[in-house]
Amino acid sequence: MQISLAPLMGGNVLSVNLDVPNTCPLCNRDINTEAGVFQSAMHGDWAEVLVRCPNRQCRRSFISYFTRIQGNNFRHVSSAPSIPRAPEFDAAVSDLSPDFIRIFGQASVAEASGLDDVAGPGFRKALEFLLKDYAVSLCPDEGDAIKKAQLMAVIRKYFTEQKMSVVCSRAAWLGNDETHYERRWVGKDLADLKKLISASAHFIAMERLAADLPVDMPDPANA
Repeated sequence: MQISLAPLMGGNVLSVNLDVPNTCPLCNRDINTEAGVFQSAMHGDWAEVLVRCPNRQCRRSFISYFTRIQGNNFRHVSSAPSIPRAPEFDAAVSDLSPDFIRIFGQASVAEASGLDDVAGPGFRKALEFLLKDYAVSLCPDEGDAIKKAQLMAVIRKYFTEQKMSVVCSRAAWLGNDETHYERRWVGKDLADLKKLISASAHFIAMERLAADLPVDMPDPANA
């Protein structure tokens, strides 16, 4: 998008090219950013544009920040404030562990705000709630012991399906890295942790679906 920028410290107005985002960081809907611009400025190699979301359901304002690439071309760096899109998980997971959904959402907000050192432990906490809530659903009489146990001990005892155990244990390993002084898995990051948490949630959703099928859809041969 081509736009005129006025230097904050005074000077001539410049016509520059901005690599503008096409999504509102607050409502997460697609937008025509150019239609919402109502103020802009530049300071050295940085530029900022004040935008009001043109969607009627939103109409909130945010600032997009840009850095100079070359000449009068600027690249989008970030927008603030930002509310990340709510994480989507299977209804079976949401019903099983509302706390997991809530904590995962809060960690996502921290990550979107650039607070990776806060987001990591948040995702680790979300994982623990998910796995322990699932274990309690399997063995309600052992609920108190499950809640007090170390997460890896819970995985070893209650997550007996091999592939599920591998995914959940690796998610716990990466989660622990986010809370320890030294990282063990130096080649992994938050994206890897979130991927394994999502895979763990997927396994749990499938297990709960499979457990309900004999009741919901009984085998006619056994009737």
